[in-house]
Amino acid sequence: MLDGVPDVSQSAKTVTRGVTHAPRRAGYAPRRKTPYSAGPYLMRRGRMFYFRKRLPATGSNHGSKLFLCLSLRTDLPFDAVKRTAALLTVYEREEKNIVDALNAGTLCQEQAKALLTEMLRAELARILAEQSTPAWGDDAQVEPRIAALEAENKTLRRASRRQDWSSVQGLLAQASAVVGLHLSEPLSPELGRQATSLKKRLNDVEMDVLDGDDVRSASRTLCAEEGIEDFDVFVREPVLLSRVWDQTLKNHPADSMKGNIAAIAKLALEYFGDIPATALTKERQKEFFAWMSRLPKGTGKAHGKNRYRSVGRKISKEFEISEADARDLVIMDEIRKRDDLSLAEKRARLEECLVPRLTMTTIKRNRDGLNRMMKAAADLGAPVIPVLSYRELERHVQAQAPEDELYVRVTKPKTRMPWSEERLAKFLTSPVYTGSASEHRRWQRGNVIVRDATYWVPLIVLTMGSRIEEILLLKRRDVLLRNSVLSFSINSGCAQTGKTEDSKRIVPVPQILLDLGFREWWQHLTEAHGILLFPEAARRSTTGDVTSAFGKHFSRILVHLGLGDFDEDFYAMRKTLSSMLHSAKVSDGQRQAIAGHRHGSILNVHYTAHHSKDLKVAIDRADFQLTIGHSSRHGFPVIRKCSLGGLRSFAVEVTLNDASEAQEIIVTDDISTQPVFEFQRAATATAADIRKAASGLAKVVSESNLVLPKSAAFEHFHAMGS
Repeated sequence: MLDGVPDVSQSAKTVTRGVTHAPRRAGYAPRRKTPYSAGPYLMRRGRMFYFRKRLPATGSNHGSKLFLCLSLRTDLPFDAVKRTAALLTVYEREEKNIVDALNAGTLCQEQAKALLTEMLRAELARILAEQSTPAWGDDAQVEPRIAALEAENKTLRRASRRQDWSSVQGLLAQASAVVGLHLSEPLSPELGRQATSLKKRLNDVEMDVLDGDDVRSASRTLCAEEGIEDFDVFVREPVLLSRVWDQTLKNHPADSMKGNIAAIAKLALEYFGDIPATALTKERQKEFFAWMSRLPKGTGKAHGKNRYRSVGRKISKEFEISEADARDLVIMDEIRKRDDLSLAEKRARLEECLVPRLTMTTIKRNRDGLNRMMKAAADLGAPVIPVLSYRELERHVQAQAPEDELYVRVTKPKTRMPWSEERLAKFLTSPVYTGSASEHRRWQRGNVIVRDATYWVPLIVLTMGSRIEEILLLKRRDVLLRNSVLSFSINSGCAQTGKTEDSKRIVPVPQILLDLGFREWWQHLTEAHGILLFPEAARRSTTGDVTSAFGKHFSRILVHLGLGDFDEDFYAMRKTLSSMLHSAKVSDGQRQAIAGHRHGSILNVHYTAHHSKDLKVAIDRADFQLTIGHSSRHGFPVIRKCSLGGLRSFAVEVTLNDASEAQEIIVTDDISTQPVFEFQRAATATAADIRKAASGLAKVVSESNLVLPKSAAFEHFHAMGS
């Protein structure tokens, strides 16, 4: 002991080293883990960059000869490095699953049965075809063939004892190519034994047929064990998904169904390939819908096609999923490292930042499409394939959630809502109706008012609650006088079948349209105008889908006007009238008749034709509070004012900071050059300062007609001052 410090015994082999530490620099903090760099995983072929990483070897300490090689789809080095880093993040997270998949390499029971069933079908079909050939009854060829089959059975028995499945590898490979299953090498013992046993029995059947039996009789026992009731139906060529797609289109010839059918058919062909419909077992359907649930919401929209470019790029769904997954994992890693946030706050951040995926409604709609395809496959002679129920589908998608407390499956469902009074007032007094800069700049103030489809169609949809397509396809002769009431005959022609039988109806022209001069505008149309009421809208589409083309055109105008909204869009105008008529105490029967829905046992076209005057009174009860006056400059009536809000209209712009809080709020109008209200969040702002600013905003809101943004951050700020 030295100076009260006890001695510490040490081994003679112990080596003590002294280390002199440099003083820590100011502001020292532990070094954070740097994000992945591209490192050696980035390679270039020609102009394109690729991600390349050696896969782990299974059951060996030596390096694997398998590599994962993915195109990064860019020739820019900076983008390639970023994408490689994102892929490395994904790979690290999924490496265990990759190793498990390489180690397993086995098929589930349903997949193995599908593989063996196809092997059985192909061999029986071959024997049936050869049975009718002239050489089949030649003893000089039959006897050696029987001897060869007997020798093959002996060889198969010896190979089975050695677990050598090479004799059946070729047959299974052909079957796997047909049913679209990946056959791992080497074969699993269980599958190898089943295939070998089946091949021996098939050889016995072939020997019986060579001895003079019919293949149907010789294989009766084997087919009965496999649950095959009709031999001739079983040995037919399989019904492929491409044929099923064509048959489904024949079963559902309506144009409105083609898009839904094509959507599920393309997804199925990309995921499975052109495989027999009978291969879509419930297990494979579960895999398919689990894969579908990972698709980003905007899938298929990155093709690059537009009105200026008809040739786009083809992007696989797998690439879209991997790109979305990589982005989500990077975001989750960043938020996971945030120690200053609680679990609830982290999940709230993720809900705002992660890539939205397909909604359950869309997945169910695709499930219905798959059900139609399976019914079409049955029409072509395939056995009836049961499709997952809604409950099975929902449970399986929910079961895909990983055991991660931060996991959030983000979706962005569209819930179309009636337009608010403030938005209606701003729209009805926009440059489209009060004067724009030119025909091609309807969102800028000016003196030009063009009364065409862009002018009339939104007004008709808004004041009549009709479907957009119904108005776009109206003909000039569809405007008629019924019971002294000017009306539209909707879906009256053979080319316009309407969505349902009740879509055919006669609806009075609302008084607002008459006050704006619709009758005079229609009466002065010449033969040169064409047969359609709005021919310029139909010319926007080259495929016949007039609704999408015009909808995109008008949606761009709404965005320029500051009225673009995810829920309250152009299509939601139809719901606005129904809501206003409900508030005006219009009966449900009249509202359904105007909208083109069934109500009661009387056909809508008969009801609306007989009650024109009553419907005219009902439809005019929707009060848009417009002031309309004649314009000497334009020579026709124009909208002077909309008093729905009763106040001066303003627009609000909100900028968020990194914490998803309102960093900047600016309230402006079209008259004053200076903001009516302006808020800038300072770094030193106290809670009292923010409440004071919020009170100022609340005062402006109470005295004005604001188009309030749908932002939780803005609503929170507004609530602080209310």
